[in-house]
Amino acid sequence: MSATSEISAATVAFLAEKIPVTVGTTRKDGTAKLTTAWYEYRDGEFWLNSWRGSDWLGHIERDGKAELLFVDPTNMWRRVVVRATLIETDDPGGEASIDRLSNRYLGTDYRDRSRQRVLIRLQPVDVRSTIDQS
Repeated sequence: MSATSEISAATVAFLAEKIPVTVGTTRKDGTAKLTTAWYEYRDGEFWLNSWRGSDWLGHIERDGKAELLFVDPTNMWRRVVVRATLIETDDPGGEASIDRLSNRYLGTDYRDRSRQRVLIRLQPVDVRSTIDQS
């Protein structure tokens, strides 16, 4: 896998698939926290959603970065690894964001309104992809 901040057309097409992302963050003690999430790659950014108070959201807000892992569920050798920096978290945009993601993955609005949702926008800094090698 070669590293770049550019994302090829083939990798963009792969990222448009409805696969989950594994989000890597760092706990205060330095250990890794891995969280599976829905995402959308849009306008050159990764759009995710969490709930206010979740550990991984707190890590991203504290550190300003995350690692993203996308793996083809039918071929684990097709994968993309992204080092990303935080652009913003947005509480008011959280509800619309989770509905958009839920519709992308499930075809319906998100049902659980018990927690405050937060939009997370991440900028890719380093992208490693095997998609162009497939």
